[in-house]
Amino acid sequence: MKALKITLLAIVGLLLALLLGLAALLGTQTGSAWLLGRVPGLQVSGFEGRLGGAWQARRLSWAQDGTQLVVERPELRWSPACLAGLRLCLQRVAAERVALDLPPSGDSADSGPISLPTLKLPLSIELGEVAVGSFLLDGNQQVAELKLAAHWLADGLHIDSLTARGFGLDLALQGRLQPSGDWPLQAEATLGLPAPEGKPWKLAVQVGGELQQALTLKGRSSGYLDGSLEGQLQALAENLPARLLIRADGFKGAAGLPDTLTLNAIQLDASGDLKSGYLIRGGASLPGEGGAVALSLDGRVDAQGADIRQLRLDAGGEQRLELVGRLDWRESLAADATLDWKDFPWLRLYPLAEPPPVTLKTFKAEVHYQDQRYLGNFSAAASGPAGDFTLASPVSGDLVQLNLPSLQLRAGQGQAEGRVTLRFDNGVAWDTALQLSELNPAYWVAELPGSLAGPLRSQGSVRDERLALGVDLDVKGRLRGQPALFQARAEGEGQRWTLGNLDLRLGDNKVQGSGALDQRLQGRLDIALNRLGQLWPQLFGRLDGRLDLAGSLAAPQGRLNLKGQQIAYAEQRIAGLDLQANLDARQNGTLALVASGLRSGETDLGLFKANARGDQRRQQLELDLQGALLKLGLAFDGQLERGNWRGRLARGELSSGGQDWKLQQPARLERLADGRVNFGAHCWVSGAASLCGGEQRLLPEPRLRYTLRDFPLDSLKQWFPEDFAWQGKLNGDLQLDVPARGPSGVVSLDAGSGTLRLRDQGQWVDVGYDSLRLESRLAPNRVDTSLDFRGPKLGELRVQAQIDPRPASKPLSGEFSLAGLDLSLARPFVPMVEKLQGRLNGSGRLSGGLLAPRVDGRVTLSDGNIGGGELPTSFENLSLDARIAGESLELGGGWRSGRYGQGSLSGNLSWGDALNVALNIRGNRLPVVVDPYAQLEVEPDLKIGMAGQELAISGKVLVPRGDITIRQLPPSTVKVSDDAVIVGSEQPEQQPLKMKMDIDVEVGQDKLAFSGFGLSAELAGHLHIGDNLDTRGELNLNKGRYRAYGQRLTIRRARLFFAGPIDQPYLDIEAIRRVDDVVAGLRLTGSAEQPTSAVFSEPAMSQEQALSYLVLGRPMSTGEDSNMLGEAALALGLAGSAPLTGEIAKQLGIQDFQLDTEGTGNSTSVVASGNITDKLSLRYGVGVFEPANTIALRYQLTKRLYLEAASGLASSLDLFFKRDF
Repeated sequence: MKALKITLLAIVGLLLALLLGLAALLGTQTGSAWLLGRVPGLQVSGFEGRLGGAWQARRLSWAQDGTQLVVERPELRWSPACLAGLRLCLQRVAAERVALDLPPSGDSADSGPISLPTLKLPLSIELGEVAVGSFLLDGNQQVAELKLAAHWLADGLHIDSLTARGFGLDLALQGRLQPSGDWPLQAEATLGLPAPEGKPWKLAVQVGGELQQALTLKGRSSGYLDGSLEGQLQALAENLPARLLIRADGFKGAAGLPDTLTLNAIQLDASGDLKSGYLIRGGASLPGEGGAVALSLDGRVDAQGADIRQLRLDAGGEQRLELVGRLDWRESLAADATLDWKDFPWLRLYPLAEPPPVTLKTFKAEVHYQDQRYLGNFSAAASGPAGDFTLASPVSGDLVQLNLPSLQLRAGQGQAEGRVTLRFDNGVAWDTALQLSELNPAYWVAELPGSLAGPLRSQGSVRDERLALGVDLDVKGRLRGQPALFQARAEGEGQRWTLGNLDLRLGDNKVQGSGALDQRLQGRLDIALNRLGQLWPQLFGRLDGRLDLAGSLAAPQGRLNLKGQQIAYAEQRIAGLDLQANLDARQNGTLALVASGLRSGETDLGLFKANARGDQRRQQLELDLQGALLKLGLAFDGQLERGNWRGRLARGELSSGGQDWKLQQPARLERLADGRVNFGAHCWVSGAASLCGGEQRLLPEPRLRYTLRDFPLDSLKQWFPEDFAWQGKLNGDLQLDVPARGPSGVVSLDAGSGTLRLRDQGQWVDVGYDSLRLESRLAPNRVDTSLDFRGPKLGELRVQAQIDPRPASKPLSGEFSLAGLDLSLARPFVPMVEKLQGRLNGSGRLSGGLLAPRVDGRVTLSDGNIGGGELPTSFENLSLDARIAGESLELGGGWRSGRYGQGSLSGNLSWGDALNVALNIRGNRLPVVVDPYAQLEVEPDLKIGMAGQELAISGKVLVPRGDITIRQLPPSTVKVSDDAVIVGSEQPEQQPLKMKMDIDVEVGQDKLAFSGFGLSAELAGHLHIGDNLDTRGELNLNKGRYRAYGQRLTIRRARLFFAGPIDQPYLDIEAIRRVDDVVAGLRLTGSAEQPTSAVFSEPAMSQEQALSYLVLGRPMSTGEDSNMLGEAALALGLAGSAPLTGEIAKQLGIQDFQLDTEGTGNSTSVVASGNITDKLSLRYGVGVFEPANTIALRYQLTKRLYLEAASGLASSLDLFFKRDF
């Protein structure tokens, strides 16, 4: 018993000794340090604390079997008391830097799939805070700023939060992992990706499934790329099988790219494993301009490399761009690639304002890359303004050099051959040698046709901002039909240069010179461009000058003299040019420029002068423009110091439109070395008007502040129609900031209250308004615009709109309203009508985009009155109701016209993809006046439709009554032959308007009187007008009388047959005269364009006798009768030649030339008349039966008063007054 007690006491003592020893080791700093020193391979420095609570060290390192772990600034804080509750509580685990270096791993057989054990800890773990500044693996940083909070319970590991950065990525993760069975895992992660162009990009991913079996991934990308991701991954299976599907839409790689490079309907599918490879297939569509372009990808990636079976852009047909290649990264990077371009319309994807003159038809290239060297070749076929050409060469090089050892360019009969070498190892260096042979530059520049031959050699380099260059050019030939010579020899480096010979000649133009720089600078350039028109199309004039250089590079001297005469390009002209510039030994410079006779089209800009003087520190500049429309004078002065130019706008004067603006006082102007451009506060004043600006920043990110006060609106009269004037004052404010993120500020214009003046029948009518204001508030993501117009008699117009300027479509929203808006305001701007009245009412909403807005609402017109001017009819008491729904409009309304006429309109229009029209027009007794020929009543019942590009008109038109009176010969009695050409009057070929028509026209149901060309009758008949004005039907002239050769003839038969174009009827007309038992007449048959006339008689007799009965009323008996009949026939032939003689008259400056007959019997004469100017007309008459000639000149003094001087058998000077009744 005693022994047992001693034994128990011994065991207890031993346990206490062990506990006391363990406490001494873990609970003290000395013991903890001793214990750490016993761990093999472990070294600790700067240890503080105790292992049984909290400790930290300056550095901890461990190495064994080639593996080395280094932890800097490790820190551990935990609570041993938690062990009593079977919990391990780690309040803080931290390290500033963790570096792990592993030994090289040898090749080992595939270990197959990984099988995870079931982990069941005897106690739970709580991680309060884990923080690692950076983690490096084999010297490469993998993770930065790792932070973790988690706890391990019986049901698995719970990750409360995990954040880390690495490889430009930001990771935030939370989830749960159960380390048993198939290891179920549920996690959510957000990955911040690198932000292109500063635009945020995030990927949110949900992971679920079993780690031992398969994990399902679902994700959403937002920001830079909006898309979705889904897939499956067997993370522990052999060869890592996986499948991934990515979808996106509307992706554009950079904001500066055109919208045509937006990738739509993106789909990328990858599936497979590491052994057999991952197959990658994808596709997308680019909208293009003029047609979509399809993008497709087919490839395979494995552990050894990647195969690009096809990367293709397809524009339809044979138009494509295709890349095929192979990447191999087993030992070192190697690649083989083939590029095939065939008629690919790249301008669809990158449209330009002006397409380049050269079109690439085919391009094929092959390249092999290995060990940082590449070898390949390319060949291209293209088409230029002058035809097709080819370019081909082998290619070789490495990362610092590119060689084209045998470059061949072939264009028609010409070619260029040679070599090109480029180096990039130390700056840039080049060595080029080309031989030109009969090369025509028009293959690339259409304006330079010709043939050039000769050598072109150049070698040089740019290293450390030091240029070395050698050039030898000796090219001869012809350009633009003129002999051409281009010779230049130059060499040099740094501050030693020699220009041995420069000789450039084309036709009568030449530039010659030479120069050298070696301690001293000397050179001369002679410019003699005697005929600028030989250099370039639409360029004219002459330019001569000389440039002399002297001094040194530090203190250069020079003098430039240029003189030009009658210089013009297209519509821009300079009558005289004089430029004198000089820089002397003291570095004082002067410049004097005088350009006289400046014109732009028909606008005379006047005389421009510029004078400048100064040195490296102080400068002055004066600009002066004296023109009919604008007079401008500006003066600047300032000084340059340490890259900062500080000056002022010393003087400013501007005169235009009756206003004289002057700068009140000099304004500060500076351009600083950091790129900032500032403009100080200033004011421009003209009478009571002022335009004042505050402190302005012009560059970068402009900041503008301007205020306009009391600007007189009547000074804008030169820009308004003659019948419109505006009296009032305009005030405005501009506060605009344009930072990189987008503009912001306020722009407002306020015309306050004023008066609008309209001239009606020579009298001015004043109409006042109360308010007219336009305001826009700008923000980077929104622009708010409002327009407000109100007047007691003019009505109201209000518009409010909001625009988002960020998307390409510029989304728009807003509303508008009209209340009694007077339509007469628009009359001066519609010159084809004399009367325009009515009231507009309505309201609606605005939506869609700025370039394709959508309007929804209703607008009505009441009390409308439109007429006069060029309109053939009038619209009185017009009312219209338009219901607008997006891209369609429903229209209805009616009007009255004249005393009895009335009409109605109904239908709809749409203008989405194409214009579609469906309108019904009905009318009853509508008066139509074609001054001065016709006054008709028309009754239409028509349907007008348009679908796409086809216009369709169907229905019925009645012309029951009216009066047609023509007092002049028609423009053509006999058509000029189709092959006759009047020089200078050629007209461009016009395509006929395609119309689908089905119209029945009924003429003369009541009485339609016709009078003209000596004919009076009543017109009646029926016509059917088909497609493209194809007309079928017949018109009759009833109760007709005809006057010809001084006689009144009876119309026995007059019919017009239509069987084709409406302007080509077939004539069947007989006009007769009865003399006793003889009937003599004139028969007109055939096409109206080329009718055939014949004289006939009953009973039949000779043409001479028939004509005698027709003209004289008796048989021909004497020689005098024969002369009279010959002159009558001559007069008939002369009248038929009106078209040809009219065109000849135009070439002589006589407008509106006409042939006519007047008088009866023996006093009949043929008269030719025309206008020499708007007010001066000429008239010449020749007697048919009597030898009497008359010439008369008439001058229009006023609208109704004429002065006429006539000479013939008698001369006279008469004053005529015209009055219409």
